[in-house]
Amino acid sequence: MKKKSKRNIDICLTPSMLDFFDLSQKRVVVIDVFRATSAICVFLNNGGNRVFTVSTVEDAVKMKMTMDTEDFLFAAERNGNIVSGFDLGNSPLLYDRKKFDGISLAITTTNGTNAIEKSKNAGHGILLASFLNVSSVAEYIKSIDKSDILIVCSGWKGRLCIEDALLAGLLSKKLLKNDMFYSNSDSVFMSQNLYESAQNNLSNFLLKSSYRQRMNLEEDINYCLQVDIMNCIPIWSQLQSMKKNNLFSGFFITNKN
Repeated sequence: MKKKSKRNIDICLTPSMLDFFDLSQKRVVVIDVFRATSAICVFLNNGGNRVFTVSTVEDAVKMKMTMDTEDFLFAAERNGNIVSGFDLGNSPLLYDRKKFDGISLAITTTNGTNAIEKSKNAGHGILLASFLNVSSVAEYIKSIDKSDILIVCSGWKGRLCIEDALLAGLLSKKLLKNDMFYSNSDSVFMSQNLYESAQNNLSNFLLKSSYRQRMNLEEDINYCLQVDIMNCIPIWSQLQSMKKNNLFSGFFITNKN
């Protein structure tokens, strides 16, 4: 019998380091705990149809002007604030306790959508993870093709964010419990140890984090740190044809479930 090859796990701690990785044979998992991937998970979990990620506010404005807005919501966030003229930002609370059946979302954010854009050459596609759905993503990764996994932390404007490293540590820990995976990465070792130090009280561990110092968003923070409260699996897919424009580069995110 042919021996099964193990799947490598690595962590890219900021999108600014992605040039050091060959994405061609990898499945990428993008995480932006505060708050883009958390918000997208909530939107899809509440019935959202598709999520289109947009690189710039300017492109998002053009989308608003050209798309049929009846079944579309438009979200834009910069530096933690909703951009003027848009329906929503990236707070998961704006998407919670609502139903979005049949509705699609176009979203641009400071960090999360940038990380997705920089990961688009991943040879085996892109998933999105948050604390909210981490176990569902881990189980899905175990069930699919035998590609290596690169977890990409969105960070803040090219810099490391500790909350993303914590989630990367938890996700890699869940995967490495299965003997089909291995890692010899210091980024994985560091992130797992960081998570193990914080796991009993994530919120307290992050009291002095840069995000908390920069933003007065305690309700959002506590919401985003809930573990496994939903089962959605946001997966990046390619649209066969685009109508009216090409601003989304033909890609969108749907709930695999």
